[in-house]
Amino acid sequence: MNRDICERHVSEYMNPATPVVSMRTSIQDALRLVNVHGFSALPVCEEGRFLGMVREKDLLSMTPSQATSLSRFEIHSLLDKVKVGSIVKFPSATAAPDLPLCEAAEIMRKQSADVLPVVDRSRYAGLLSWRDLIDASLEDCTSIGGCGRRK
Repeated sequence: MNRDICERHVSEYMNPATPVVSMRTSIQDALRLVNVHGFSALPVCEEGRFLGMVREKDLLSMTPSQATSLSRFEIHSLLDKVKVGSIVKFPSATAAPDLPLCEAAEIMRKQSADVLPVVDRSRYAGLLSWRDLIDASLEDCTSIGGCGRRK
């Protein structure tokens, strides 16, 4: 049976296995997690409580430019001292796990957000990305025969 995207909930498509950083995580460690896992943002939590997000572009803005006179070892040492807490931001929107996917998509569109943190009673539950929304819509396509693709 095919369910409309508005009948599905965020909890069915969010990624609960995203890496989480703390306020004390170094910029260098957070950048490493972004690169390894391919996320554009990471949730910042303390003891499971959601505090905010740190975006890849903000992490990169904290790194020295290529024009620096610092050695590679000095740069790594510096990045180990700067912590995520200095750039964490509370997102303009979050989603509850039981929010319909179509409402989450509308929030993301209005906010121009590529990810939406999923929070359940101030506890971090996962991230919903545009890719997750596309996957949900593609399920509709494959269940009805391909979304009108020509053969």
